[in-house]
Amino acid sequence: MGEDVAVEDPPLLYLAPIDQSNWRAAVAVHVSPDQVRLVAGHQPVALVILSKAYVRSGDLDWEPLALTKQGSVVGVVALAHAQAHTQLLHLAIDASMQGRGVGSAAVELLIAHICETRPSSRQVHLTVHPDNSRAQHLYRSHGFSPTGQVRDGELMWSLDLNRE
Repeated sequence: MGEDVAVEDPPLLYLAPIDQSNWRAAVAVHVSPDQVRLVAGHQPVALVILSKAYVRSGDLDWEPLALTKQGSVVGVVALAHAQAHTQLLHLAIDASMQGRGVGSAAVELLIAHICETRPSSRQVHLTVHPDNSRAQHLYRSHGFSPTGQVRDGELMWSLDLNRE
């Protein structure tokens, strides 16, 4: 039988901008080799995020973030802001931390962060690789739904933030 993994209820995560104090720890975040094509196409994922933020890919306002737990970087993600929506991109949880509820806690934290810091955002958009059933389940459990559109071979999903 496989070993049971204890899941905190919920894992206590924090967001921190990827900056000079933590970029090395962010670059150390690695997904399993079979997940690379599902997340960013390259490892370390943090370098993909930082590169896109530097060149302002899509002419968006990029926010490269580290997900920290007990002072250690356990994941990375990018938010890319437009006027009325935010894109959630390249969410990567370190392979050693997967299966412990960290991804779910991260999505909750990111939605709260967007609501707090970007009051003009009405929706959160993301793309999911068609083969990434784990991510599809994760996003669906947080209210995201497929839009029926495809971008760069990935399924587009959206979450309405229901702001008045």
